Amino acid sequence: MIDVDIVGQLLPNPLTMIVQLCSTLILFALMKYFLWASVKDFLDKRAQQMQSDLEESEKAKQEALTDRRKAMEQLNEASGRADEIVSAAVRQAKDEKASILAQASREADAERKKAHAQIEAERAEMYSSMRQEMVEVALAAAGKLISGTDGADLDREAVDAFVKETAGNEQ
Repeated sequence: MIDVDIVGQLLPNPLTMIVQLCSTLILFALMKYFLWASVKDFLDKRAQQMQSDLEESEKAKQEALTDRRKAMEQLNEASGRADEIVSAAVRQAKDEKASILAQASREADAERKKAHAQIEAERAEMYSSMRQEMVEVALAAAGKLISGTDGADLDREAVDAFVKETAGNEQ
């Protein structure tokens, strides 16, 4: 069988242990003397870079929020201007409508007055024409009754005066 020293295998050799501890301390001392400053500088620079990045991201966030607020203000302002433009256009359209209706009303009144004046002129012309015909009919009747032409002008003037007098009483 194989003879194995288990206790010897479990417990290390004290001399080897002391040499290993000394070499670890020497390595640690060398690393501290040569590398510690550069590692510390590297870590400090890294921390500063991270802090700088955080500050920049916070600044960018604030700028984004400011830009967003400005954009919202511009949007609200544009919306307000659009409302003003629409209301001004509506007011202008209403004013235009009122102006057009007033002009149409004036033109209709003018046409009515013109038509009324034309009707009155036609009526006066008709009365004049009727008077003239009545005078001629009366003269013709009187001429047939009298059968004389001596006083035809005198008769015509008398009948014409009578018709005018009658027409003046009618109106």
